[in-house]
Amino acid sequence: MNKRAQGRTRIGKKNFKKRWFSLTSREFSYHKQKDKEPMFRIPIKNILAVEKLDENAFNKNNMFQVIYGEKPLYIQANNCVELNEWIEVLSRISRRNQRRLSKYHSSAFISGAWLCCKASSESAEGCHMCTVNVPADVALDIDGDRECERIYSLFSRSMPKLQKMEEACGSIAVYQGPQEHSEYHFTIDDSVETFKTIQQIKAMVEKLNEPHEKYKKYCTSAKYGS
Repeated sequence: MNKRAQGRTRIGKKNFKKRWFSLTSREFSYHKQKDKEPMFRIPIKNILAVEKLDENAFNKNNMFQVIYGEKPLYIQANNCVELNEWIEVLSRISRRNQRRLSKYHSSAFISGAWLCCKASSESAEGCHMCTVNVPADVALDIDGDRECERIYSLFSRSMPKLQKMEEACGSIAVYQGPQEHSEYHFTIDDSVETFKTIQQIKAMVEKLNEPHEKYKKYCTSAKYGS
């Protein structure tokens, strides 16, 4: 996705730069490239609102904003699906924050005024009601099939690494004692327990394979608008 540089003028290609975004249970961050150190972090507990941004703010579509106390972080998603998914997941993970806003500005503060309500103070109260204001005690609907598919995808992508760990456990059993494997880039202290854990993970992935195939078949056969 693209993020807008802080403190820039309204127009200009250099104002928006492509960044790699990541989300954990503790923070939302962006990086210059994948696997690089974060350039900027927002603790989840500091997120006050996550809302769409009017297209006229920067003459760009699929924009949303993460409001966290300082200047909002403006982000442009690649498409409307990605836009809605990021808004949903960020809103859900921050829904228990005590200081969540009830109102927000739907556009940007440009040339001394908010484009949405013309208020001249940058600290003026928002002019639109937040669309996501979920109370902490509300149970959230979870798509079990989709979550199961995410878990399967996570582990299936990691199978080559698990296979290397399994081989490392066998090597340790032969040569005895914990060893650091420069080839594998990890250290195994207890090869027996590690081997058992890997076997359990592989068995779980095998069980998920059938639901995965059904889900994939369903997604392939589903028609737009059905």
